[in-house]
Amino acid sequence: MSGQAYLQAVSALLAELQATQLESVQKVGEVIGRSVADGGIVHLFGSGHSHMAAEEVFVRAGTLTTVRAIWPEQMTDKLERVEGLGTAILKMGDVRPGEVLFVISNSGINPMPVDVALEARQYGAVTVAVTSAQHSLAVPSRHSSGRRLMDVCDYLLDTRVPAGDVLLTIPGLGYPIGPASTVASVSLIQAAMAEAVHWLVANGHEPPVRISRNMPGGDVHNDRLGQRYRDRIPELG
Repeated sequence: MSGQAYLQAVSALLAELQATQLESVQKVGEVIGRSVADGGIVHLFGSGHSHMAAEEVFVRAGTLTTVRAIWPEQMTDKLERVEGLGTAILKMGDVRPGEVLFVISNSGINPMPVDVALEARQYGAVTVAVTSAQHSLAVPSRHSSGRRLMDVCDYLLDTRVPAGDVLLTIPGLGYPIGPASTVASVSLIQAAMAEAVHWLVANGHEPPVRISRNMPGGDVHNDRLGQRYRDRIPELG
């Protein structure tokens, strides 16, 4: 019963994202499309569990090749709360003016993602917060400025996940369960990527989309894209 309830809650959450976030997704998708058309790549950074959403579109079949996750290894909670690491993190990612950086943090209150977003704007990048506004507003920011991730980014994709990142209440249990931030974050990011591909096609550009290497012609197709972008994305080698 609880498994069914969780899947129903996730379905309702995805429907809410479509109802409330589509306009923002379309705007971000167009910005990505324009940047990719100009030769740019898309960057993603997430600390804690949010690194999984960053990696979801990194060297991934069915989406843009021009994507790179910055420091995708799991971050500890201690590092996530350390201020002043934004500069060092962005130097690992080669973020350039006009390029898009997704910063993913469901709570949006810890110093590390806020610093990364602030530093990226100094670089002239376009920043996109993927975060829960409800969670962010329910608790105080841990950044010395008092600002949250959604306060310092150019665009907001709101996961609409409840504070605490939980969807279910189990009778007899004193606290809720059922996290959903990864599902929501990945859905929003992939939706924005789909919009970017649509924009590229509609404006006469061939979108650099990877295809599965387990499909006929996949290796040849992807190797061609790898040669095109390997100087910016060494992992394509």
